[in-house]
Amino acid sequence: MSVQTKRAGKVKGESSVPGHEDEIAVSSWRWAVQASSSLGATAATARRSYSGLTVVKAIDSASTALLSALATNDEVKESVLTMRKSGGEAVDYFFIKLKEARVTQIEHSTNEHGEASEVVTFAFRKVEVEYRRQESSGGRGASSVFTDEIVPSA
Repeated sequence: MSVQTKRAGKVKGESSVPGHEDEIAVSSWRWAVQASSSLGATAATARRSYSGLTVVKAIDSASTALLSALATNDEVKESVLTMRKSGGEAVDYFFIKLKEARVTQIEHSTNEHGEASEVVTFAFRKVEVEYRRQESSGGRGASSVFTDEIVPSA
């Protein structure tokens, strides 16, 4: 995951994956979007509701920079979460790009083996989701993109 803040600049993680060096290595993530509908109606209303993008990662060199971004309310100009298919040649295939985001919560914990991790949540104003199809030959196929902007309630 790459994170670029407005004041502090690039948040450096410890990834050594080719093409993603110094990014944040994410072990898991979750994110949701939903549209409410009136009871008995079949069409969803125009209002969408997004949860924050929450990532789980090891405590690393990015930890203090993320804490600083939260404490100072530093805007995350852009953050890109990249999913990579494993097996054979690793291929980046799914991306969630956030713009005008903020770090809104960080939780630290350890598991039963004493391994430390943190859960970081980002709220955002703009989102772009891209899926890149991989052909059976291994080459890149067509991609599809979804974009949205969260409009504040009046």
